[in-house]
Order: sequence, then C-alpha cells, then structure tokens
Amino acid sequence: MYHRGTEAQELNETRRKVAKALDHWADQLQEFMPVDALVESPRSDDTPENETLRLPSDFSPEVRHRLGLSSLAKIEFALRIRQLHDALEKLRSNLGLKSFLVRQKVRLSSGQGPLLRSESEINRAGRQVQKWKEVYQRAWKALNRLRDNGPMYEMEEELRVLRELKEEDCIMLCEWVEEQRTWQKLGQRAEVAARENVGGRRDLPWFWKIQFDISGDDLGSVDGAVKNWTSDSKNCSLFT
Repeated sequence: MYHRGTEAQELNETRRKVAKALDHWADQLQEFMPVDALVESPRSDDTPENETLRLPSDFSPEVRHRLGLSSLAKIEFALRIRQLHDALEKLRSNLGLKSFLVRQKVRLSSGQGPLLRSESEINRAGRQVQKWKEVYQRAWKALNRLRDNGPMYEMEEELRVLRELKEEDCIMLCEWVEEQRTWQKLGQRAEVAARENVGGRRDLPWFWKIQFDISGDDLGSVDGAVKNWTSDSKNCSLFT
C-alpha cells in the first residue's frame, strides 16, 4: 500500500533536487545578470518548485528598464523564438508517433499482450505530446511578457507564423483526415447544419500548416503525409 509518509518523502526529495539545480543556476546567473537583478527577486527555499529562473521575462517592463536588462531581454527574446519552433517540432513528431501507434494498434490481433503493450506505447507518446505542449505554452507566455506591446526586436517575420497553442490544436493528423472524409461523405448541407449548432469540420491546426507550407485545409497533402508516416514500422524512427 502506498502511504502518505512515502509520498511526503518523495516530495521532499524532489524539492531537494530542484533546490540543488536552482543553486547551480544561481551560480551561473552571477556571470551575466546584474547584481541588482539578483537582489530584486530573492529566492525562497520553502517551495523551490514555485521559483522563477530570474530571467528578463520574469521581471516587469519597468523593473527591466530600471535594472538595465534590455540587452539581455533581446537575447532571451531570440532564444524564446527558437525554443518555440523546437517545441513545435517535438510536438509534431510525437503526434505523428502517436498517430502511427494508434493505427498499428488497429492492425494488431486481439491478443491481450500485444494490445496492452500498444496501449502503453500510445500513453507514453501522449505524455510526450503533453510535455512539449506545456513547454511551448510557457515559452509563449515568456515571449509575450518580453514584447511589452512594443518593438519585437526586429524579429517580427519569425514571430508572425507563431500563435498561441490551444488544447484543441493538439490533434493527430490521422484523426483530422478521418474527420474531413466523414464530412465529405455527409455533404455540404450536413456541414452547414452542424455549423449552425457550433459544430462542423475543424480547420487544420496552424502548426501543421507550417509543416506543410499551406494556408488552407489541403486534405491531399495531409493525407499523403499520414500515409507516408504510418505505412510501416520503419517510419517509427522518424519520431524518435
């Protein structure tokens, strides 16, 4: 039986590890952050999981200006854009892997062992999807704190393709393709009726459009990619 005492011990051990990592990070901060910035936001050892990294995005615009963090804010802004693109790549890859695993599960025999292993792999891929979604969302919030409704550090073009990532955006391509086929079979009249009740077909999420370099819902391009990704087990290496 899992006891509360064990849970408390694991929590304390996790906090100890986080605090140790923050100590190491604080030592590195002294090399490039002004001393006043480190004093401005003192650490608390009680709940290290709630600590910020004390990057420029963790300070208000007024404080950043007062502490002379404008140059560092520009560097963080550029790094955040790269982080957002990297997170999207990981997100797409793991959604592709999950799509592959789901289709493989359908092909499996009814044996309990293979099905359980398949379900475990699907859940693992789902956790990776959740992880990179959260990484993107945190970086997006930090980037918008840095924007401060002002200049975007001459990076407007790179930022233009990025958007807020919503829960409903994170769908597998094979799921979206099947929905489009269903709506095609139902016909335009059924789709219009569904839209009147806040339904109807979903648009292809924006980060997939970036992947395929399309502006609309090109079912042919997406369907071809799904077939290439899920045709055989060799394609699994694309997402690892």
